[in-house]
Amino acid sequence: MPRCLKSLTTVFVAAVVLLSSVHTNADDVRPAAVTQAELDAAVARHLEARAADRERVARLLQRDDVRALASEHGIDLRRAEDALGTLDDSELQTLAAQAAVVDANLEGGDQYLRISLIALLLIIIIVILLVD
Repeated sequence: MPRCLKSLTTVFVAAVVLLSSVHTNADDVRPAAVTQAELDAAVARHLEARAADRERVARLLQRDDVRALASEHGIDLRRAEDALGTLDDSELQTLAAQAAVVDANLEGGDQYLRISLIALLLIIIIVILLVD
């Protein structure tokens, strides 16, 4: 066998061996199935997190010191509370995170809290105006 033909045969055999070892079956590549129970659990977790975020903001709006500050600035907190149901997920998460910070600072007696609280109330006003 000539040397060139022998090299070509060796390359061909090596290619066949490599390609046969890489064989994939369409049945082997299927993504893992998600059960209905897993989907239901994911939706339930999302709804629970959303309800917790809404409750966190509502609790802050119900505080006496927040109501007094809102009253000083002419903010109707009833409209703000009503607007909580209209927020999308990202808006609600942002407000809930800010409400948690403000609430923690109120509990600790932070002196710079008034500015944060006013900023939070202004964000809620903007959301109310966008909803109307």
